[in-house]
Amino acid sequence: MKITAKFGGSSVASASQIEKIGQIVKNDENIRAIVVSAPGKRFKADIKVTDLLISLFEEYKSQSPTYIKTLDMIVLRYTEISEILGLDRKLVESFKEILLGFLTSIEDDFYLENAIKSSGEDFNARLIAAYMNKIGFKASYVSPKDLGIVLEYSLNDVNILDETYKNIEKFKDRDELLVVPGFYGYNMDGNRLTFSRGGADISGAILARGLGCDIYENYTDMTYIYSANPSLFENPAPIKNISYAEMRELSYNGFEIFQEDAVEPLLDTDIEIHVKNTNNPNEGGTIISKERTDVDKNPIIGMSDVGEFTSFKITEYLMNRKVGYIKNVLDIFQYMHIPVEHIPTSIDSISILVRSEYLEDSSKKSSIVNAINNSFDLDELVVRDFLKSIAIVGEGLKDQMTKALYIISDVLNQNQIKIEYIIQGASNNSLFILINKKDEKLCLKSLYKAIYEDKVLDK
Repeated sequence: MKITAKFGGSSVASASQIEKIGQIVKNDENIRAIVVSAPGKRFKADIKVTDLLISLFEEYKSQSPTYIKTLDMIVLRYTEISEILGLDRKLVESFKEILLGFLTSIEDDFYLENAIKSSGEDFNARLIAAYMNKIGFKASYVSPKDLGIVLEYSLNDVNILDETYKNIEKFKDRDELLVVPGFYGYNMDGNRLTFSRGGADISGAILARGLGCDIYENYTDMTYIYSANPSLFENPAPIKNISYAEMRELSYNGFEIFQEDAVEPLLDTDIEIHVKNTNNPNEGGTIISKERTDVDKNPIIGMSDVGEFTSFKITEYLMNRKVGYIKNVLDIFQYMHIPVEHIPTSIDSISILVRSEYLEDSSKKSSIVNAINNSFDLDELVVRDFLKSIAIVGEGLKDQMTKALYIISDVLNQNQIKIEYIIQGASNNSLFILINKKDEKLCLKSLYKAIYEDKVLDK
């Protein structure tokens, strides 16, 4: 048995949390490598180290003298951890030198930002490796560059090159604990590239695959992944087993406990992901695997608030006879660099649904409206804001879609909630209900009651 364990921001936020990591690794000799995040929040009003690093970059580039204060705040976080753990103070002193070196030597802003904001994970890995050696482990800090995590940047995204896994494979027989910073790798020119936020989850999956592990443990501050947001529901149903496809769907659509792209490196393997609680590692846990065995008993695995959406409803007579019409509409959104989420259609109309966050700059919305009006002979263009999307996910929907649609419609009708759009996911394991923002909480609670408390789909 071989395990890679990843510890998230809350699990490495303080010295006491890092001591828990030491105990977890001591209790399981199968853990061969750990991947660590940057220190997260220690309390509600705290600031994550990654956010401080982003501020450092922005303040330095704007020539604000406050960057020195921010730099000192970052170093102080590590100093406090290091002193409590009884580590050599020279280690943390080097962190300030590294950051100043990046600021003064990297001329390209893109690569400078990537180098700065990934330093939280890098410093934490160095510190935790030193602590592991102090408590009796044979441990080594290994950077993503040493491992050979090779990335490329294209189309506003970071892709993992296949050679990465062959590079990591060279480390699989090392007789020591590998301590690796998550969240970043290097391009072919030796520059750091970061994944999107939460990307340490991806790093853990990469390492688990490259090392040929049986299990990838992902430690958070929650005992389970839950069927709905615990902040909205008291004692929501815990998810004990979930498929890769379901997890990816839920993660993309609002579940923040696991990064949606972290599943991708493991899709062609038999590696299971075990989500555990750093503060209570022997209790509960959610297993993410290729298949889910309890689909018949639990057809819908989870539901989430996807976020706020804006719709552009375009109506033009005989639209359906015009070849390339939808492509020409989508070209406008592509030109504006705005991803399109859903495209419901009818004979004479289409609706383009995008996340409202991409339209926070009001000029973008007006530019899209002008471009559509000038490019087509429209009968009508209606733009609607304040739409909330609710995702309902489960492999059981493939066999119970008709029943699910009936029940969802009935529940919302009983609660006088108007459905603006209802969209079936292409994989048949998801449904998206778009409603007015004002009905969001009532919608979530009424659907949760029907699905998980009344278990209407199980009858």
